[in-house]
Amino acid sequence: MEQKRCLALKITGKAFDEGPELLRKYVHVIGGLARDYSVLIVTGGGRVAREYIEVLRKVGVESNYWLDITGIWVSRLNALTLIAALSPHSYPKPVTSIEEAVAAINTSRVVVAGGLIPGQSTASVLLQIAEALGLKKVYYYSAVGKVYDKDPLKYPNAKALSVVRASELAKILEQEMLPGEYALIDLQALKIAIRSGIEVQVLSYREPEQIYEALKGGNPGTLILPE
Repeated sequence: MEQKRCLALKITGKAFDEGPELLRKYVHVIGGLARDYSVLIVTGGGRVAREYIEVLRKVGVESNYWLDITGIWVSRLNALTLIAALSPHSYPKPVTSIEEAVAAINTSRVVVAGGLIPGQSTASVLLQIAEALGLKKVYYYSAVGKVYDKDPLKYPNAKALSVVRASELAKILEQEMLPGEYALIDLQALKIAIRSGIEVQVLSYREPEQIYEALKGGNPGTLILPE
């Protein structure tokens, strides 16, 4: 098929926790984007992953390897949900390596991945695949639609940031001013963004259509600059 421009998106697992109505919106938006772009999507694990991991802990599993593998399998189930909904335009299985993702994007309009390996966040998966594809911008539907300078649930004076440098955000994360659920992106993903000059456009997971504004040059959330 003719090579199209490529978009890389991450969808937080929370989007899969809220029922079919929100997922239908994602399917509609992604289907529309796939007319003009090859779309690479990385999905998180969400509530179901956390529930399985909690069960494992309660039955005595202490190895982070098995906890991570469980989260990866759930994230791939979320990926399969999008694959099925977007068939026949989607690659027919969750890709399980960066090499497979790069090959699949040349043959399918939509390619979806979950987690890849233990110890690696799905944000890092997004940045690594984007790096392999030579992309300079990715779009991240996050649990919160903006980055703040500190946890807004704890600090009434927390400031929403329209633009933030990746190095500045790394310092905020290192100071543990944001809780794990809120932090959006991990240090490893930020390092990949910096080394390969990749911008990260943060969007609200509750509003899939925000990507249209972002593609027109707008900034409905927070833009993380690779510096």
